[in-house]
Amino acid sequence: ERAGVQPLSVEDGLALFDTAVSSDRAVLIPARFAQTRTKVRRGRPIQGLAERLAVMDQDQRQAALSDLVKGQVAAVLGFADESAIESRRLFQDLGFDSLTAVELRNQLNAATGLRLPATLIFDYPTPHDLTRFVLEQLFPAAAAAAADVSRSDTEVRRLLTTIPISRLRAAGLLESLFSLAAPDEDGEMNGRTEEIDTMDTDLLIQLALEGGSS
Repeated sequence: ERAGVQPLSVEDGLALFDTAVSSDRAVLIPARFAQTRTKVRRGRPIQGLAERLAVMDQDQRQAALSDLVKGQVAAVLGFADESAIESRRLFQDLGFDSLTAVELRNQLNAATGLRLPATLIFDYPTPHDLTRFVLEQLFPAAAAAAADVSRSDTEVRRLLTTIPISRLRAAGLLESLFSLAAPDEDGEMNGRTEEIDTMDTDLLIQLALEGGSS
């Protein structure tokens, strides 16, 4: 209806089908078009989006971009606002098809200034996933830094589980690592838990090498 095509009743549809079957024309369009095409609601282009998001912290940036994505989804689907859009609901469950997927991609391209792929909602199947992807495209350096920290911590934990105890003992690190992990008499981690949690990998290794005295 938003595109100017009126709905058909079952009777109208069957009558048009009968007409098409008895016609000698190769191609027919069984549809009823409105006298005046309804203006399709469009999302408004967002000027300076990256600049506005850049001054926000990570949580604010995520929330603002989520609202933008859901707003564009609502505009494409014909909802009054984004309140009806659930962040973790699949686009297919929301009612998207290949045509509305392209329309959403075009709307987001205009709003963000990005050139997003045509397979956008299939590669990122929920508004939440799509928001994270768009955020990564707008701020690739921040996304890469966050990914590097995550990979670094995960990699260190994995590597620690692969080191033989004999090698730690031979390197003189076993007692230092044990002192970092062993609780004191009160069951606390030697009063160092918060301090240790804030250290990066280089500082932890330095602390172990120095025998835990730093």
